[in-house]
Amino acid sequence: MKKKIILGLLCLIVAASCIACNNSSKTESEVVTYDPMDNWKDYKVDPRGKYPAESTATGETKPQIVETTYDTEEVVVADIIPTEMGYAVDPTGQTDSTDGIQAALYDCFAAGGGTVYLPAGNYVVTDTIYVPSYVTLRGDYQDADEGTDYGTVISIWADSKDSTSEGTFDMSGCSGVIGVTVYYPLQSLYEVIPYPYAFYLAQGTDGRVVTLKDITIINGYRGIGTQYEENHECLMIENAKGTFLETGFGLNNESDVGHFSDITISSKYWLEASKDYMNKPTEYAINTHMKEKTTGFLITDIDWPTFHNIKVDGCAYGMTVKKGYRGYFVGEMIDVEITNCTSAIRIEATDERWGSIISRAKLEGEIVNVSKGVLKLTDVTHEDELKEFVEGSVSFEDYDLSSYDIKFNTTYKKPKSNLIIVDLKESIRLDASVQIQKALDEMGAQGGGVVYIPGGNYRLDNPITVPAGVELRGASSVPNREQNSYPAGTMFMCYYGDDANVNPDTDQALVTLNGDYAGISGIRFIYPENGVDDTDLKTTYTIRGKGKGVYAVNCFILAAGYGVDFRNCDEHYIEQIYTCCWFNTYRLGGKDGVIRDCVQNGNMVTRTNAEGLPEDWPEESEMKDRVTLPILVKYVENVIVEDAVNQQIIGVFAYATKRTIVNRNSTGTLAANVGSDWLEQGVFFTQDGGDMTVINSMQAFGTSYDCIKGKLTMYNRITIDEPHERFEEVEK
Repeated sequence: MKKKIILGLLCLIVAASCIACNNSSKTESEVVTYDPMDNWKDYKVDPRGKYPAESTATGETKPQIVETTYDTEEVVVADIIPTEMGYAVDPTGQTDSTDGIQAALYDCFAAGGGTVYLPAGNYVVTDTIYVPSYVTLRGDYQDADEGTDYGTVISIWADSKDSTSEGTFDMSGCSGVIGVTVYYPLQSLYEVIPYPYAFYLAQGTDGRVVTLKDITIINGYRGIGTQYEENHECLMIENAKGTFLETGFGLNNESDVGHFSDITISSKYWLEASKDYMNKPTEYAINTHMKEKTTGFLITDIDWPTFHNIKVDGCAYGMTVKKGYRGYFVGEMIDVEITNCTSAIRIEATDERWGSIISRAKLEGEIVNVSKGVLKLTDVTHEDELKEFVEGSVSFEDYDLSSYDIKFNTTYKKPKSNLIIVDLKESIRLDASVQIQKALDEMGAQGGGVVYIPGGNYRLDNPITVPAGVELRGASSVPNREQNSYPAGTMFMCYYGDDANVNPDTDQALVTLNGDYAGISGIRFIYPENGVDDTDLKTTYTIRGKGKGVYAVNCFILAAGYGVDFRNCDEHYIEQIYTCCWFNTYRLGGKDGVIRDCVQNGNMVTRTNAEGLPEDWPEESEMKDRVTLPILVKYVENVIVEDAVNQQIIGVFAYATKRTIVNRNSTGTLAANVGSDWLEQGVFFTQDGGDMTVINSMQAFGTSYDCIKGKLTMYNRITIDEPHERFEEVEK
C-alpha cells in the first residue's frame, strides 16, 4: 500500500487543540562520570529489521504537561509530542503517519523512556508499529460509551493478512498504549477482510508487564493478542472495548499474573459509531455475523490471571479455553456478564489438579467443561443447561455476594498541573538526592504538582521527602519492572537505610510521602548492596506514607528488606507495584485503603540488567536455591493489615511467602481475586483480630488459613490438588 494516501472516503476528525503547560525549574547537576545510555542510545532497529524515516525532528525530548480534551485519572506528562516537534505525523488523516510515529517512539526510547503523546485527531497507519520497552504511546481518549468524537483515532489502512501471530502495534516489555480508538476504514460485512490483532505482544521482546488501557476498537477483526510459543508475564488490559468479527482477545502463554478489567465486547461500538465512519453495518447483519463467527475470549495457557467487570454480548463463544503451548489456564473472575451467546463458557482443557473460579456472574448460553479441571461458580445465574461436562467438573455455590462493594475502580487524587523537571545527569556514583529534594520543596511551596525525573539510572545516598499534594514521577506512565534487557526508565539505586542496626519501624524511610495526597509513580528502586548473600537483609521501608490519600503506583522495588508502609493513612491507594522484598512488602492501616494488582515474586531479582549490581547477583537458574528457599519462604509477610478499617486487597499475588495476607486487629478487611503460589510450609490467610472476608482465592500448596482470633469468611476458593474446597467461615 502506498505510503502517501488521500482518504477521500474517510471524513476527517478535527484535531483537538493541545495546551502544553510547563512550569519547569531545572536544577544543575554534578559532572557525569558514567553514561549507560552510550551503549544503546543509537538503537534504531525493531524485530522487523526496519528503521524510522528521516524527519525534521531533533530526537530530543521535551517533557511537558498536556491538558487533554477529555478527563484523565492522572496528570499527563508527555516527553515527545510528534505533531509539535517535526515528526512526519498528520492528525488530519490525509497522509501516512506510520514512520513518524515509529520515529518518535524510538527517540523516546533512546532518551531513556517516557511518553509519546498524539493529540486528538485521525492518524493513518499502514504498517506495523513497534512500541519499545519503557515507552508509552498515549492519546486523548473519549470513552465510546460516553461519546463518539473519540479523540485520538488510529485508522489502520494496512494490507489484509489472516495472521494470529502479529499485530499492527507490537508491544515490548514495560511498554504501553493508552487512550486510542482504532478503526479499519476498509472493513465491511459485504466482504469481511481478515487482519492480524490490533495490539500484539511481539515475539522476542522480553514481554513482561505490557499495558493496554483506555482502548476502543470500533470494527476489529482481531483485538488484542499474545504470542503462542513464547511466554510473557503480567499483561494488564484495562477499559478495553470493541466490536470484533473473529476474536476479541487471544490470551496465550502467560507465565505470571495478568490483570484484565473493565472489558466489553459488543456489536454496539460499530453500530453506534459516529456517522463520519463509513461501512456501518445493519444491526441484523452484525449481530448475525458475531453470533455465528465471533469468539470473545480465546484463552489457552495463562497462569493466575484475574478478571473483573467482563461483558461479552452476542457472540458464538463468550469464552473458549483450550490447551496451550506450555500448559493450561487457571484463573479467577468476578463480576462477569456473558449474554446472548450460543456458548457462554466452553472449556476444552484445563489443569485437572484444580481449575478456575467465577463469582458474581450472569451467564447466558451453554456451559461446557469437557476437561477434568473444576469450574467453580459462586453467586452465578445461568440461563441454559450444562450441555457437556465431566462429572464433578462444574461446581455451584449459592451465596449472595451482591452486598460486597469491591473498589475495583477507585483511584488517587490527581495533583495540580504544575511541573518541575529535575535535569539530572546519570550517575550511579554521585548522589542525586539533594537536587531531587530541592525540586520537591519548591513544588511544595507552589501548593503541589508533579516533580518529574526523566529516564535514567540515578543514585540515592540520602532519604527524600515528598510534600503534601506533590507527586514524584518517573518516566514510566504504566507499570514497569526490571527486564533482562533494555535498561531504560527511571531507576534509583538505593544506598540509604541499608545498615545492620536499622529499625524499619521507626527509622526514616527512603521516600516519605509527608502530607495529604502526596504520591509517587513510575520509578524503580533497587538496593544493590542488599543482595541475597548479604549477612543482614534489613533496610528501612522504601516508601512510607504520612497523611490522608497518599499513593504509590506503577513502581518497582527490588531487594529491599521492607517495601511500603502506609499505616495510619486513611484512603491510601497502591496499584501495580512489582516487588521482591525480603521481610515485609506492604504494611497497611487507616480507614478505606485500597491495594490492587500488585505482584511479589523472586524472579524480580534474577531478571534484571541494572547497571551497578555486584557480579555475584543471582542468575535466573539460581532463584530457587539462592532466593526462594533461604529467604522468601522463610521470612516474607507480604501484606500486613494492622489496626485498619475497611481495607481492600484486590488482585494481589505473591510467590513463595511465609505469610501472604495477615489481618491484625482490623475490621471490614476484604480480599478479592487474590493468589498465593509455592507456599510450601507457609500460610495464605492469617486472621489475628477483627474480621476479614475473602472472595475468590487461588493457592498452590501450603496452609489455607490460620485463624488465631477474630472472624475469617472465605468464598469461592480453590487450592491445587484440593479443588473441591467449599465456603468456610471460622471464628475464634
